[in-house]
Amino acid sequence: MPEIDFCLFDLSKILILFPREDKELRERVLEYEKKAQQDMEQNRWKLFNEFGYGC
Repeated sequence: MPEIDFCLFDLSKILILFPREDKELRERVLEYEKKAQQDMEQNRWKLFNEFGYGC
């Protein structure tokens, strides 16, 4: 099995698998996810109204 070949104490491999947290990247990802949720909400509302279920 390939897992047997992987040494858990190989620091370079661990750092590749679990990189240091990048706060700027995390903020950008959260902003993107928030925008995507807002866009999906607008699309659902638009479709809801197009089919005559709106107020």
